[in-house]
Amino acid sequence: METSGRLQTSTNDELRPDVHVFFSILMLPSDRRNLEKISLKLLSASRTSLSDEQDEDLNTAVLKLLQCSASSCLRYLYPPIKQCRSGHCLCLSCSELPRPICPQCSTPLIQARNVALEAIATKLLAACKYRSEGCPEAMPHGYSMLAHEMQCHFRLHSCFAGKCKWTGTVRNILEHMESHHRERVFLGSEKVFKIKKINNREDMDMMFLFSCEEGDFWVKFIYSKAETSFFGAVQYIGKADIAGKHRYRFEIKTSGDESESLYTFSRRTHADTTNFETIFNNHDCFWAPINIAKYFAENDVLSVKLNIDYIGN
Repeated sequence: METSGRLQTSTNDELRPDVHVFFSILMLPSDRRNLEKISLKLLSASRTSLSDEQDEDLNTAVLKLLQCSASSCLRYLYPPIKQCRSGHCLCLSCSELPRPICPQCSTPLIQARNVALEAIATKLLAACKYRSEGCPEAMPHGYSMLAHEMQCHFRLHSCFAGKCKWTGTVRNILEHMESHHRERVFLGSEKVFKIKKINNREDMDMMFLFSCEEGDFWVKFIYSKAETSFFGAVQYIGKADIAGKHRYRFEIKTSGDESESLYTFSRRTHADTTNFETIFNNHDCFWAPINIAKYFAENDVLSVKLNIDYIGN
């Protein structure tokens, strides 16, 4: 069939009506049915995409309304949701600050909870606050998300150096420490600390990063003059459930020709979500009173050995 004479386009590249009729005549019934099926699928997909987009926009919009009114916080609200007399809502942490006033309008907080917002908050799907750092988690908003964010693998860590304002994820800690605090970094899982002036010891606070094949660890060793004791502990930097798969061991000893004395402490590494002050206050760590340290010291120097091992489950 000769068709070349009929296939002509107008100046705006649109097919003439007679061309549409021509293609319709050439198309078999089965082809027309297939085309109709394809058209229906495309229409359905378009409607679904539009619906999902509208739902996502609504979810996002409502989540923004559920942010804490404190400009320095802006966390998503979750039950219990407190509010001020003007109606500004605060997260639990901000509502329990020493001054019970609204940070936005300075009016007093009231005891009544916003139960309507609480009901909405538990229904919405919220993304982890560290999504921009790479966390893919999203879940119904509430305590479960808060618990996740507290130990999220992508959460931001602060540098322990007093004047350093750096924050970053766990994968960037070693790079930062080696670039700015190289003297506080040890590569490996074993180190002997030499502590001088045992007989006239003042308060001491030492903190280091240990980086080995098993991961990165914060190590803190202090002397408290008020308690006349040394304390030492090790935190695993990362997920809390992995912290329990490692063990640290502090050891001090003295050797003689005839005998050897040994003082040790060993436990699973702490999660980095538990701060060192709490660990030391509970004595859930290496703990050596000053009289023990003096007994093991040689020439007024105490040698303390630290090992970090992977022990699995």
